[in-house]
Amino acid sequence: MTVLTLRQHSPVSPVRAELRHGPGPWAAAVIAATVAFNLFVQRYRLGDNWIDAQQMLRHFGVLTGGPVALAAGCWHGGRERRCGTGDLFASAARTPLVRALTACLPAVLWPVCGYLLPAAAALGAIWPYVGYGHPSWAMLGQDVVTFGALGALGFAAGRALRWRMSAPLLGPVGYVVLGFTQITDGPVRWLTPAAYSLAESPMWASGLLSAVWMAGLAVSAVLAGHARRRAIAVVPLLAAATAAALLCRGGDDLWRPERAASAQVCSSGTPVVCVRGEHASALPAVQAVVARIDARLDGVPGAPVRYRESAASESAPPQEVRFQLSGGLFRSRLGDSDRLYRDLAYFVTSRDCGARNTHQPGNPAAEHAALSWMGVELPMPAGAETQAADRLRAMPAEQRRAWLGRYLNTVPSCDTSRIEAP
Repeated sequence: MTVLTLRQHSPVSPVRAELRHGPGPWAAAVIAATVAFNLFVQRYRLGDNWIDAQQMLRHFGVLTGGPVALAAGCWHGGRERRCGTGDLFASAARTPLVRALTACLPAVLWPVCGYLLPAAAALGAIWPYVGYGHPSWAMLGQDVVTFGALGALGFAAGRALRWRMSAPLLGPVGYVVLGFTQITDGPVRWLTPAAYSLAESPMWASGLLSAVWMAGLAVSAVLAGHARRRAIAVVPLLAAATAAALLCRGGDDLWRPERAASAQVCSSGTPVVCVRGEHASALPAVQAVVARIDARLDGVPGAPVRYRESAASESAPPQEVRFQLSGGLFRSRLGDSDRLYRDLAYFVTSRDCGARNTHQPGNPAAEHAALSWMGVELPMPAGAETQAADRLRAMPAEQRRAWLGRYLNTVPSCDTSRIEAP
């Protein structure tokens, strides 16, 4: 006699089933890949200080991963309509709101996971090397809320829109909206979750208001489509509108400048080298580059006596050179000392006249000779320029220093036509 044994299987959790199926895992993989790629491209801008590193992470994460979260949520939200199972689910014992929240869970959690993976890897990689500041867990929490809200908004759009192409189109539309609100000059730019302001850190109120703004929109959209009393969706919508109004009204006041980061840290001796406080650990490396410049100008009257890291738009007094380390600093060290040397040589011989649009018609041969003596070679110089550089190198030391002194005296006026080539 054969005895049949029936094995009882534990029921599968609806939440687990929802998380394992659908476009959620693929969306997380795409978000992680896009964010990781952008962070790799911008890796030389992540090792400077925590403020800029996290804001670059937010900018590229939300701007490239946010549209993916919207599109994936929209595709997941339209699943029942595509499969024709709407009537079947409507006959279930659970309320429409409970079913919607269960189905919406993957659209919220998977984008968050896709963002946190490369974010944690990037922050962990730069942790031992960042020279200034400290990580802001509030900023990371705000980004998590943003990705969850974008996924929920996409889910609500997928339930409301009946067109199959709504999901593929929602992603590009989201990218345009996020990008446009970020580059606009009006107060609306503070509404985008990708907003950032380098050298400034957001106050706690800014992160809280932004989280309420995004989460309120998402909750209101889900409630409006599935709650029995849809008027309840007005409550989170009012909270989102209030947060948006405060964000627009506060604007720049919700960001505080890092005064210690912009304070000048200077060396002793001559020439004096000053860098921003956030770059204080790189001061010895910058001094070494300045020493190479000073060696080429040894004994030259009018040679710079002060090198200061500052904004390019600021005009420098006589015998002071302004420079910037952005893009040339990595992990609190100079990533490319030769690049900084070339920049300083250009600033010494031109005072950045071209960038300030004040460069007058000058003497190309004299300019090339000065740059050549500083060790910077221009591509494809003319014959007269090469001959002038050779004559300057062949001059006796005293005569060469005298000519260089006369040349440097013409630099502040951005008009080198008054001096003859060597």
